[in-house]
Amino acid sequence: MMRSLFLTLVLASGLAAAAAPDYLTRFDQAWRLVDEYYWDVNHLGVDWRAVGERYRPRVAAAASWDEVYRLLDRMYGELGDDHSRVLAPDEARTALRGALCLPLPFPVERPRPPVPAAEPAPADDGAGSGAPEAPAGKEEAGWDPFSYRRLEGGLAYLRVPQLVEPDVAGRLAEAVRGLESEGVRGYILDLRDNPGGLAYVMAEVAGVFMRGLPWRIVTRTKGVTPQPTLPFWGRPLTDKPLVVLINGNVNSAAEGLAGALKRAGRARLVGETTAGNTEVVLPYCFPDGGVAMLASGVLAPVGAPTWEGRGVEPDLVVAGEEAQLEAAVNLLRGR
Repeated sequence: MMRSLFLTLVLASGLAAAAAPDYLTRFDQAWRLVDEYYWDVNHLGVDWRAVGERYRPRVAAAASWDEVYRLLDRMYGELGDDHSRVLAPDEARTALRGALCLPLPFPVERPRPPVPAAEPAPADDGAGSGAPEAPAGKEEAGWDPFSYRRLEGGLAYLRVPQLVEPDVAGRLAEAVRGLESEGVRGYILDLRDNPGGLAYVMAEVAGVFMRGLPWRIVTRTKGVTPQPTLPFWGRPLTDKPLVVLINGNVNSAAEGLAGALKRAGRARLVGETTAGNTEVVLPYCFPDGGVAMLASGVLAPVGAPTWEGRGVEPDLVVAGEEAQLEAAVNLLRGR
């Protein structure tokens, strides 16, 4: 594993020297997380040392903590994985919505890995590096973590637009219990445009329809960790026919959900191949409340290659939202 091999950076001005240590400590922590705990030891082909050499003097010259966090977020954006990013304390409070984050997996106080002194600190020109935007909050118009409705012919449509909110599975389970008591004949689970979310929410939603051990999480530091449905034992709430709608905007845990239901023979998938973006993100806390969202592992099916870079393929390829829903209804009606 590559460790910090940078030479000592000598700051030219007394003001910069006084301001830099706290900023550079945060830089060292953020850089080291990727260097030692990122899921891919080769950092997806990115020269992480070179990235650090470019960003460290920029952080040292930052005028505020806001600028420091913007720079660190851009640095993570250079990985290009659509998951890893750095959030300032106010952003972290919004994004985590009360969820806990992990402590840094190494001592907070540690000699920093500086860059060559000859490299100047480039000005912050405001150019981004492709880092994803901050996640939208509940205030977004039309936001609802779960909804459902009855369809003609004894069918039910279940819409799950994300897997972040902890009550998604509970609301889904409550709806399915009611629909079962009404004699529903089959379900359509709509995951289209679902960006993913938390592994345990994925496991709870899957547990409504199936039970078992469908996933493994592969990490650089802990190897392979099995991920069961929640609950693991017993019978699911329903064994009625199930069709899952997917498209190219289905990501992360939502891909794992669709893939597990397909591989278990529990559902047929209709639509388009998913994004193939199944990295597992862990939030690490900085002392001031900032958070590093780090892709620390990859979600994969048990006994098969990961969906990362490949996506989950539908059983029936159909383009267009209305056509996909119509195809799902026809499958459930046996047409």
